[in-house]
Amino acid sequence: MTGGLSSAARLVAAAAVVVVGVGVAAARHGSSGPLPLTPSLAATRYAAIERVLTARGQAIVHHDRHAFLATVDPRNRVFRRSQARMFTDLARVPLRSWSYAMTARGRALPADAAAYDAPVWAPRVFTLGYRLADFDRRPTSLRQYPTFVERHGRWYLASLSDYTADGLVSATDLWDYGPVAVVRRTDVLVLGPPSQRQTMRVVAGDVQLAIPQVSSVWGRGWSRRAVVLLPRTQREMALIDEDHEDLAGIAALTSAEVRTAAGHPSPVGDRITINPANWHQLSPLGQQVVLRHELTHVASEAATGTHTPTWLIEGLADYVGYRFADVPVTVAAAELQRVVRGGRLPGRLPPDRAFRGAAAQLAVSYEQAWFVCRTIAQRFGVAKLVAFYRAVGASTRPPGQAVRRAVVAVLHLRLASLVALWRAEMLAALR
Repeated sequence: MTGGLSSAARLVAAAAVVVVGVGVAAARHGSSGPLPLTPSLAATRYAAIERVLTARGQAIVHHDRHAFLATVDPRNRVFRRSQARMFTDLARVPLRSWSYAMTARGRALPADAAAYDAPVWAPRVFTLGYRLADFDRRPTSLRQYPTFVERHGRWYLASLSDYTADGLVSATDLWDYGPVAVVRRTDVLVLGPPSQRQTMRVVAGDVQLAIPQVSSVWGRGWSRRAVVLLPRTQREMALIDEDHEDLAGIAALTSAEVRTAAGHPSPVGDRITINPANWHQLSPLGQQVVLRHELTHVASEAATGTHTPTWLIEGLADYVGYRFADVPVTVAAAELQRVVRGGRLPGRLPPDRAFRGAAAQLAVSYEQAWFVCRTIAQRFGVAKLVAFYRAVGASTRPPGQAVRRAVVAVLHLRLASLVALWRAEMLAALR
């Protein structure tokens, strides 16, 4: 990428499983462990907590602070303050819905459950589902690990972090870290800190221009809308996207909750997240390339199969990213040019591991992938490149076989011939 930075796709699968059952345990006053509940008491408790969660969701959508705080444990002052801040920080985000799903089966109680000095319960499965107005066709799910407490006959949400020590960390979003400002264009929604409104406006304008450009390559069969997040820090970005790789060389990434419908991937909650640590190192042209790259991921996600190799995912995105930029090949592939001129012409397509954030030759891998897709587009046409991508994504065969079959079916070549063409293109353009 321009400025030595690369962007990457992350498909985050976190589909909620909503199962209603009975038979759970709760901590009682002064008890050192859980006591069994009868099915009728378990069902009563489950129904009471469902009512709390319904009230909580309605309070957020209707901006009712009093009703929202009425669902939070009045004894847990630290958690109550953090929830009050979150409610305020969320105020400007355009929400169509906010709801919860949980199982009636409980998980083991937190180690310090006795400290609540009241009946405590935690569901085994719990998800927050929210939908951004005009942008999310369906709610996206965030897995969370709450603790509920009963005081004087009423149940409250008491914590979202009691299980952190066990490695069960509740998912977070932008509003969990500070106030969220909103910049809106017809087909673009940018969320970020109030201090970055000018950057957000520029990003919104660039994405609005990029949408028809991406459609001119991929086609119009996608939402043609985008939600962009601008966190305050790189660490915040990693927490929001639950990305555990090194983000130091990443300018932006795309994430979605990927569900399966009728055997096909069905992305929900597409988000483009900008890395604030690197964004301003890019030139305006570089930023536009990155945004087209990420927007291509959004457009192509539904056609990206579990066996689609990373070189094809990233190569297509970079091809679209650079297609509308007046950037010489030797600039777009500067790192690869050094490799080629050093007599180390790649002999095979880059493996998936070469695209991990901490990979030593990350930029070279991206540039190799771009060159493969550029070669296909130049030799066979852009429509064939898209058809090839779709054919690989639709295949149920292992990755290697999926690519080989698509090369034959779409390009009427053997894979070895495509690799030879790719190498010849690199030699001609970069030596």
